[in-house]
This record gives sequence, C-alpha cells and structure tokens, in this order.
Amino acid sequence: MTPEVEPIQAQEPPDSGPRTGAASTVRRGDRLELEVTGLAFGGAALAKVDGFVVFVENALPGDRVAATVFRRKRQYAEARAEAILRPSPARVAPRCEHVPICGGCRFQDLDYEEQIRHKERQVAECLAHLGGLTTVVRPAIPAPERFHYRNKMEFSFGKDASGALTLGLHRRGFFDRSFDLGRCHIARPVASEIVAETRAWARAEGLEPYDTHRHTGLLRFLAVREGIRTGQVMVNLVASAPHPSFAGFADRITARFPSVASVVLNLTRRKAQIAVGEEERVLAGRDRIEERLGDLVFEISSASFFQTNTEQGERLLETALEGLELRGGERVLDVYSGTGTFTLPIARRAGEAVGIESSESAVRDAQRNADRNRIENVRFVRAEAAEALREERAPSDAVLVDPPRAGLHPAVARRLIEIGAPRLVYVSCNPATLGRDLALLCESRYRLSWVRPVDMFPHTAHIECVAALARV
Repeated sequence: MTPEVEPIQAQEPPDSGPRTGAASTVRRGDRLELEVTGLAFGGAALAKVDGFVVFVENALPGDRVAATVFRRKRQYAEARAEAILRPSPARVAPRCEHVPICGGCRFQDLDYEEQIRHKERQVAECLAHLGGLTTVVRPAIPAPERFHYRNKMEFSFGKDASGALTLGLHRRGFFDRSFDLGRCHIARPVASEIVAETRAWARAEGLEPYDTHRHTGLLRFLAVREGIRTGQVMVNLVASAPHPSFAGFADRITARFPSVASVVLNLTRRKAQIAVGEEERVLAGRDRIEERLGDLVFEISSASFFQTNTEQGERLLETALEGLELRGGERVLDVYSGTGTFTLPIARRAGEAVGIESSESAVRDAQRNADRNRIENVRFVRAEAAEALREERAPSDAVLVDPPRAGLHPAVARRLIEIGAPRLVYVSCNPATLGRDLALLCESRYRLSWVRPVDMFPHTAHIECVAALARV
C-alpha cells in the first residue's frame, strides 16, 4: 500500500533513481531506497545510510521504501516515503480513512503489540541515554480499548484550498492547516457526530474561522468531552467574540444530542491557539459534567485537567498507588495535583494527603471534588511547586509528582531530595525529561526501584510512565 503524501517541492533535482550513497552525499532532493529499522523517540521512523541517520515520514519499522530527502542537517536528514517497496510484516489495515494525513493517529497501521514493544524500548533508551539508568522496564500495561477511548477531543476550525470553512483535526506536520473530519476512531462516537452538526451550523450561518496568520475571524475550536462512566457530554465552543447565533447553536446541539448536559462558550482574544478562554459563558445546561474514576466521582469543567483515557487512567492510578506502598496513616504530598485525581484516592489510603497546584481553577475543582466525595483528610495548597515545597516543614512519608512535559524544575528536584521522603513516585508523560530528572534524584538520595509504561494513547507516539523510587 502506497501512503498518500503531500507534493514535495524539491530544492535540488533528484537523481534518476533511488540510491544508497555515502552519508556525505545525502542531499536535499535525493531519492533513496531506505530500510526502516525502528522508531525514534517522538514517533519518527528511523533509517540509516552508512551510519548517517535519516528520519522518514509515512513509513513504519520493517518497511523498505523509496523516499525523497526534503531537509538535510549536519547530523541527520529528513525524508518522505513516496512508495513502499516492501511492506513491514507489522503493517495492518488502518480503520480510519484519515490516517495518511492526520496528525493524531500516526500508528493505526502498525500492529498494536508492535506499538507496545517500541514504546517499551523507547522508555528504556531514554532512561539509559539521558539518565544513565539501566533499570529493566516492566512490561507496559496495554489498553483494553484501542479505539474510541478518548473522553476529550479538540477540533480546529479552518479553511480549505477553496476558502470554505473546515472543522476537524490538523494535517500532519502543520499546526495551521486542518482538514474536514469524517469520523475519528480514537474519539468517542458522539464527538464525530457533534463535529458534523457544528460544521453544518457554522456554514449555514456563514461564520468565519479564525485565521492564525492574520489573527482575524470568529471560530477557533470545538472541544467535546464525555463522561464515559456517566454518559454526560460537554460541548465547548471557543471563539474570538460573542455572536448572536451562539444561542441557536446551543439549542440545536442539545435538541440533536440528549446526552449533552453542558454547552459552554469560551471567549479569547489572545493570539495563542489554545482551546481555553479568558471568559466563559454557559449557553445551555450546567458549567460542568461528572465522571467516575474508580469509586470516586469527579466534577469536570471546561478548563479542568482529567485523564483523557478513563479506563487506562484507573490503571495509571493503580500503578502509582502500588509505587507509594501505602499502609494507612502516612502523610503524602501530591505535587502538581491538578483537580485531585491522584490526591483523593491517596487520601482514602493514607492519614493525610496534601495537594500542591498552581492553577486557581484546578484547586477550586479539587476542593469541590473532595467535598463531593466526603474526603476530609485532604487539603490543597495553591502555589508554584518550588515555593510550596520550600514552605514544607512537616515530614512526609511519600511523595507523588506528576509534572507537565517539561518535567521537574531543578529547584523542585533539589527540594524533593532535601525532603527525602522514604518513597517517591514520578508519573511522567515524557520519558526524555523523566530520564533527566531520575538521574538527578538518584545521584545521591534515591534509587530507582522500577519503571512501568501505561499505554494511555494507542496508535500515537505518546508514552506515559510510572517510576517508583526508594530513599537510599
């Protein structure tokens, strides 16, 4: 099967046929025959020409491809596969029609067991190369549901080549180009239906999508969130300004989809393209929906962080609790606690849980969730992590950290070493920064007990891990 690719504007004329010359002769515009041997961290397919690294788009490990080089750097080149000369034995037929162009599911055409093996290898390589750690990575926890697992998806408004409004996902490699979505196979089914209804409404009203270059236009994003365990759906329209037709949009959506319990409008005038506004207005229903994680009920607003894979979120939580080894009576810190999805289950198993979070709205949601579940042995501190940890004087028996992709701030890592809790669990969405931070933590005070990936996002390059450390 030959993948659909975008036309390449070669800066230099390619040779008459594919070749495999020395690395020094690899040039932009060259057409090469490449044997794809693996996946680099981040998901790019990896090949080599006489030891020189070439990252290949539209290819999978085990493929032999004819590819054209479109970028040449000092230490590597980037190429795009034009034809698959011999397909990988791990290739499978993708379920989604958008796989060749979509920036979301890069590996729907790669056997799922092979996806898991590559993720395990990439975690081990990040720990070894960036952290100098040779701990054996435990087998990844695979996702039982490999399709329709995401409880939240964000869709972008844009224009096609003819200038018509589009609503869908970004084209692979382009943050400013979206395509009309037919059906997304990792989102919940209702999300694709709401996208189609919203697109029809926007076109009928003649509304303009936001232009990321000119910074003009009205419609920016549509976010659809579903409580998988409760069936409640939230629709969040993100726009640059109010518009009289928005009330009709809410009526149309709630009439068409009885499961929609909340329609909210987020208004933003910022140039940054994020699906959160400075002002929120409720167009229909409530300003939040509910979801269950284990035996706890969480209220989720449009800006709340909540694990986007509910079922695997429970497995991630169980893995983190395993690393904490709580017996009851402990004092536990949860750093970067968000809306309390780890803090509250920890409090149920400990003497006291303290959540540290910088977002005011997240702390407000976390406290509401604690009250909703009648958990009293928990408190939340609204502060930057480094600042809050500096003020910590009471001894802690265990600490859980779940930082953003950038990992721990050096001041946070140093303070965790000074606190020296007997057990430390690090939940990471970025194995690269995990390796870097574990190297610092294990330099003097801790040893790494185990690391286990949890596949939260099948068919994508994203990797979530739990690392358990013990004080030396």
